[in-house]
Amino acid sequence: MNFDFDAVIVGAGPVGSTIAYYLCRNGLNVAILDKKKQIGYPLQCAGILSGHIFDLNELPDEVVLNTVRGAFLHTQNHILNVKKDEPVAYVIDRIAYDGFLLNRAIENGAEFINQKVIEVDGENGITFLSNNQTIKSKVIIGCDGYNSLLSKSMGNSQNNFPASQMLVKIDEDNINSFRNSGENVDDYVDTYLLNDILPGFLWVIPLKDDYYRIGLFSNQNHKIQNHVIKDFLDANFEYEIIEKYKGFIPIFDDKNKLVENRLLLIGDAASQVKPTSGGGLLIAFDACRIASKFVIEAVGNDDIGILKEYEKKFRKIYLKEFNYQFKVQKTLDLLSDEDLDYLFSKLRENDCERLISEYGDMDTQSGLVKEFIKRGLIFKIIPTFLFKKVINIFGFR
Repeated sequence: MNFDFDAVIVGAGPVGSTIAYYLCRNGLNVAILDKKKQIGYPLQCAGILSGHIFDLNELPDEVVLNTVRGAFLHTQNHILNVKKDEPVAYVIDRIAYDGFLLNRAIENGAEFINQKVIEVDGENGITFLSNNQTIKSKVIIGCDGYNSLLSKSMGNSQNNFPASQMLVKIDEDNINSFRNSGENVDDYVDTYLLNDILPGFLWVIPLKDDYYRIGLFSNQNHKIQNHVIKDFLDANFEYEIIEKYKGFIPIFDDKNKLVENRLLLIGDAASQVKPTSGGGLLIAFDACRIASKFVIEAVGNDDIGILKEYEKKFRKIYLKEFNYQFKVQKTLDLLSDEDLDYLFSKLRENDCERLISEYGDMDTQSGLVKEFIKRGLIFKIIPTFLFKKVINIFGFR
């Protein structure tokens, strides 16, 4: 059977460009397909990455807008401050970063084709384009986002949280009075837990020069979310809205397939997203590393059955962590605003700011949850009337 490429990648975002780079570096003939004229735009990401990024991908200095070393965690009436001595996260220019990764892939041999994909034939490796062109490849990799055409073609369910965000200019003094803190305003992210938007949350991310990304994800539609953000701004700041963005955050579903015939999914297309925070870029970069190994083996051995090993390996690494995060999410979803205030007061009373600062991690919550369980803190911080429900969620005996 004749093929035009070893691998066709649908989607030229950071995930598609990264898997393309890995495959090209290992001698595969790769095409990246995307309908967008400007890759990365419009912005559909909070644009903050933990320090683990350097273990998983390049992050050039020129795309870093700010570094942060902690967070202020808010309920309606309480604030916790968790922090490290060194930077723990990097606020980035996502559009510039997407461009960097695509250019890196092209420089290493990937062919970029600026066309819309309208259909795929996973059994025969055929990709159909809107200009009536067809491309045959040994593998087709879906990095085409939350509304993935490839995922739909595999019969997967696609459930998402709406997400909204604004780029806002706020005077530095406004932020300091809002936090009631003397800390450097650019060193911290703010997150708000509010019953109306659970299981999501609201964030305030500092960029530079008094600019902030303020957004949220929740079960509400974009129109309601914009009202929530606007009400939040009105109640706390004097501000200027510069831009508005909206998008969707996939909800991970372990029943969905990651591989079928010659099709393989990575990133939002595979709903590879942290349940608690909605972040998924670092997980997707790790999935690129895992998938590339098996794609290279499958192409080299002319055996697409090897692709299934990617799905097994990903689940082995991430399924337990995702399950922990779903349990945390379900627990928070039980809480009213008064319960959240109670939770935060008990966290402070039990010296949990220090514990969260020591064991907390943007990318994995299982370590912190295990530490809370080991120290018997879970039932010291949860309202008594919710004990039975929390026991059922976590499966305590």
